[in-house]
Amino acid sequence: MKRLMIFRGEHAAVLASGAGEVSSELFFKKGSRGSTASRHRRRSERAPTKLVSKIIHRLKEDVCSWYELHRRNVATNVVVWAIYIELLLMLVLLFLLPFDTMQVGGRYRLIKPLNFTVSMAMYLVTVVILLDYLRASMWWKKVIGWGVSICILTSITCITMQAARGTTSHFNNSTPFNSAVSSVMDIVDPVNGVFVLVLLIFALRFKYDVSRSSQLGITFGLFLFLAGSAIGGVMVAQGQSVVGVAPEGPGLPVVNWSTTGGDFRVAHFLGIHAIQILPIAGWLIDGLKALPRRAKPTTFMAISAGYVLLMGFLFIQAMNGVPLVRM
Repeated sequence: MKRLMIFRGEHAAVLASGAGEVSSELFFKKGSRGSTASRHRRRSERAPTKLVSKIIHRLKEDVCSWYELHRRNVATNVVVWAIYIELLLMLVLLFLLPFDTMQVGGRYRLIKPLNFTVSMAMYLVTVVILLDYLRASMWWKKVIGWGVSICILTSITCITMQAARGTTSHFNNSTPFNSAVSSVMDIVDPVNGVFVLVLLIFALRFKYDVSRSSQLGITFGLFLFLAGSAIGGVMVAQGQSVVGVAPEGPGLPVVNWSTTGGDFRVAHFLGIHAIQILPIAGWLIDGLKALPRRAKPTTFMAISAGYVLLMGFLFIQAMNGVPLVRM
């Protein structure tokens, strides 16, 4: 009887120790699972930061390589000087803006030339980069550089001069002088489009020393820039940028896009700035290491198709007299 009790006691002790081991194993397993989950969570939280840091690092490398290339390309010097003039004018307008008390077309008169200096400076910077990566003769680069610079400086001179005079620059036929200024702008814009067309022809011949995705970005960006310029031609043909309302009606802050009727300037803006947006999109897609190489052009084509559809939708919306934002 004593032996049986001793045996049962030993058996209970063994079971107790086994249960302790099992429970301790379960505890450590649960703990390890929890720590693994937390590690995965920390990794997922750090992933966007790593992606941004990689993009910034790649951007720095590409900017440095572009600058070394730009230093050897003297053909773009005239475009660089045009950029300096635009930036200097922008600073002057920013300084004078708080003292501006006269309104033209529903907004302070200096806002329009200020907007155009920013947009034109961005355009000129884009042209400089395109010419730096263009595999063409020095003659072609100088012709394009000089042509674009003359067109842009002529246009901003007309816009700023008319703003200083307290009147509109586009579609202004109130006096012979105002009509002449408007006609000059209507001429230089298509001439600038001719130089952009030349850049597009080079792009179709794969004359830019960039990646495949960036090449597609340049091609589609230049094409949509010309499409945006064509929308500008539609505005010139009808003598105003709005549809269904008066030209000087209420508009969105800064850009002054109509809030009561259709406005072609929305689609025009999207087309003009495709020359910056789509090449940047191609550059970003090219840097995605997780994306297979063959899938990168397809991905870019999908983005470009969406961009074209959005631009077309905004154009049709303007034709039907529907504003971007009704207020």
